[in-house]
Order: sequence, then structure tokens, then C-alpha cells
Amino acid sequence: MRVVLRQTGIGLFYAGRKHWVGNPDSALDLETIERATELSRDESFGEMDIVVTYDDPTCDLVLPLRRKSEADDKQQNLAEDLRRAGYTVTGGH
Repeated sequence: MRVVLRQTGIGLFYAGRKHWVGNPDSALDLETIERATELSRDESFGEMDIVVTYDDPTCDLVLPLRRKSEADDKQQNLAEDLRRAGYTVTGGH
């Protein structure tokens, strides 16, 4: 099993500081999802996917990784849309 980062827009994989490759086998193995998440945050990457690869490519697991602010904006917009539609929205972050 390997854990790699893929840039969503162009499909390239992270191979090291300012180095991107097209082949996931040549990408840097970050070993854990937590490490991949921390690296993406520390480097201020935009939209990324964490790809957990296995010997069988049909078993690969892709986890979308988005900036928190984008998710918060979408959640806030949804809450506002629901309020305009007459729903009561409570709680939230």
C-alpha cells in the first residue's frame, strides 16, 4: 500500500518539493493519510486527492482533499439557501 497526493486539476502526483510526476509509482509515498493531509496543508496546496494505491489498481481509494474555507463556504451557502426556502437551520460551526 502507498499513500500519494494527486493535484486534482492536472492529475500530476507529488514527488517532492516543487516536483510533480505523471506516474503514481514515481510519486513520493507519504505512508499515511494523516501525513498526506498535513503536507497538503503545510504547502498550501489547492484541490488535491489523497490516493491510497494497492497492487490491484481497481482497489485504489481516492479521498478528495479540499481547503477548509471552501467547504465552510459551501456549508454556509447551503444554510442560507435553506433559510430562504423557509427551513429553520440551527447549530453549525
